[in-house]
Amino acid sequence: MPHSQHFAHSHTPNDTAQARPTLGLNFLQQFIDVSGFNRETFVEDLFLSWQQTLGSVKHSYASAADSFIDEFFVTVSQEQLNDLLYQYVTKNVDMVLDLKLELHDGWLRLIATVNFKGIFATVASNFELVQLQLDRHRQRLVLRQISDTDIIELHSRKFWQAPLARFAVKSYRTLLKKDPLPFILSSIPIKGVPFTEHKGDVIYLEIGRWLKKAKIVMKNIRKVQINTGVTMHEQLILKAQPNFGEILSFGDPNADIITEDDNPNKPVKPKKDKK
Repeated sequence: MPHSQHFAHSHTPNDTAQARPTLGLNFLQQFIDVSGFNRETFVEDLFLSWQQTLGSVKHSYASAADSFIDEFFVTVSQEQLNDLLYQYVTKNVDMVLDLKLELHDGWLRLIATVNFKGIFATVASNFELVQLQLDRHRQRLVLRQISDTDIIELHSRKFWQAPLARFAVKSYRTLLKKDPLPFILSSIPIKGVPFTEHKGDVIYLEIGRWLKKAKIVMKNIRKVQINTGVTMHEQLILKAQPNFGEILSFGDPNADIITEDDNPNKPVKPKKDKK
C-alpha cells in the first residue's frame, strides 16, 4: 500500500535530530532580527550595563555610610606624640633643635629648643588644647597660651645677642602687657610661610605641611574625622568619627567600579621580546 508506505518512511530518527536544531536556529534568528540584537556589541553592552548598575549600588552605599554617625575614642600617649613631633617637625625644620610635649589633666606644656639667627634658646610655655583637626582636608593644631614663656636657657654666638634678646622680651611684656611668644612664632618663616598664625593668645599651627609627606599617616587620617581632643596625664584622648567610605576603600563614590582595564574587548598590547 503506497499510501501507508509514505507515512511509514516520512521521518527517520536522524532526520528528526537534524530538524530540531535547525528549527531552533531559525526561531533565534527571527528573534534577533525583530529585537535588533547585535551580537558583536553584546559583550560591550553587558559590560556597560554592569558598570552602571554596580556604580549606582556603590554610590548609594557610600552615601548611606557617610551619613551614618558613630564615634569612638583613640588614646595617644605622650611618648607617641613626641615621636611624631621629632619625626615630622624637628627633623624637617632646621631652626627647631628639639620639641617636646608634657601632657597634664586639661593642659599641656610645650618645651622647645631653637636656633634663631645664632641665638640658641630653650623656652617653655603652658597651653590649653582648643582644637585638633585631623581629616582629609586640614590638619591643624589650635592652642591657647595660659602662662608666660619661661626662658630656661639662652646663649648666642655673639656676646651681645643674648642680653639683647632678654631685654627685648622684657620690654615687650612691659609695654604691651602680653607674652611675645605668639608674635615670635608667627614672625619665623618656614619656606616663606609663617611657622604659626595667632590671634591674641590663640596660636594656630598648620601641621599638615609636614604630615603630607607621611603617606601612611595621611592614609589613616583620611579614614577618620577628628575635631576634639582632651589632654590627660601623659596621654591625649581623641574623639574620632570614621569615614566608612574610605575605610571600605570606596574612595570617590562617583568613580567607576569597573574601568576600561576590565573590558574584555580591550586590545591586548603585544609583549616585548626579552633581549
